[in-house]
Amino acid sequence: MFQRSRQARRPRRRGGLRSIQQDRRPQEAPSRRGPGESPDAPDPLDAPGGRRLRVLMPTGLASLARESGIGAAIRHQRQAVQSLGHDVVTTPLAPFDVVHLNTPFPDTALLAHWARLCRRPVLMWAHSTEEDFRDSFPGANAIAPWFRRWIAHLYRLGDHVLTPSAYAKSLISRPAYGIRAPISVLSNGVDTTFFRPDLSARARLRETLGLPQEAPVVVSVGMQLVRKGIVDWVEVARRMPEVTFVWFGRTDERLLTAAVRQALRDAPANCRFPGYVGAQQLREAYCGADAFCFLTKEETEGIVLWEALACGAPTLVRAIPIYQQMVPDGVLTHQVAGDDPDFPRRAAEHLRALLDGQLPDLTAAGRSAAEEVDLGAVAQQLQQIYAAAGVRTHLRRRGRRRPGGIGRR
Repeated sequence: MFQRSRQARRPRRRGGLRSIQQDRRPQEAPSRRGPGESPDAPDPLDAPGGRRLRVLMPTGLASLARESGIGAAIRHQRQAVQSLGHDVVTTPLAPFDVVHLNTPFPDTALLAHWARLCRRPVLMWAHSTEEDFRDSFPGANAIAPWFRRWIAHLYRLGDHVLTPSAYAKSLISRPAYGIRAPISVLSNGVDTTFFRPDLSARARLRETLGLPQEAPVVVSVGMQLVRKGIVDWVEVARRMPEVTFVWFGRTDERLLTAAVRQALRDAPANCRFPGYVGAQQLREAYCGADAFCFLTKEETEGIVLWEALACGAPTLVRAIPIYQQMVPDGVLTHQVAGDDPDFPRRAAEHLRALLDGQLPDLTAAGRSAAEEVDLGAVAQQLQQIYAAAGVRTHLRRRGRRRPGGIGRR
């Protein structure tokens, strides 16, 4: 009786088999964009597996790195992911298809294990190395070998490891890191539509600084660390009193080393330290300055260098291995070698020659190089890495909820 009742209520298809066959004619595909999205917005089905991915980029302790290069790299990743039409998820308790992990903080290990429990791929970014940890904070050199063991442990938790340069890949590929997962080079990139030359910025920068329009200005950007070259930078400024030197960026006073404290305390009057500023102010500085002087001693890439080159700033850097390869001397940048007591004098001589127009103009070549690592190009490479790492959309299905939004398979 019950079965007959269910069959009686089952709706019948009119027209029989012929009607079914006629209904199989091609139909116009429905719109795949959400309400309010412009026709030019990225199509969410132009993605691995043809569906919009949910990319977990957890906030957590990553917020502590907001003013650092890692913080900028995370913001660039978010922009790249969204440009591909994917969704960015910030809490690990929400459904996600892949996780991006960037920081060396303790919650990175927990998040990697959580993603494994949820059976989701872990993309681990290797921004840090033992080499660029040295000369950073008080006691860093003493614990650098232990720091390398810690980050090596984190990197080994990744299903796919990404690092921003070939130089950085050569460091983390050493046996001491013990990484067996695939390692891909993916630049942190630069938004060349935002960071672009603007000749009118020169006047605005000098007005902001309270300087005459003809005053020469040299800028640098970064945390106030020995590794970033701030001690040498102050000494270069001391040898060029006619030039105003401006350092954008800061470090918590509790984390300053004695050498940096002394350099900041004894800095000459032509040095200025505005602290951490936003992207618009940085763009004004790059575009309005006469030169970008970046004397860092160790980097895995250096986003600020790409920003300066994208803005057409004449650039002087220390001739460290990564920059000898990535932005060669006399081709994309001007470089000064060494880390000896006489280095500030040689750097000042090169910088004065650059300001006086005695060195070749490399700004057009620098801009072209920055365009090659534009975030649009980086996003397309990221899409390819998703495919290589087996990232796919996990459909929501009815049934008992499981970690990471997993239903039955």
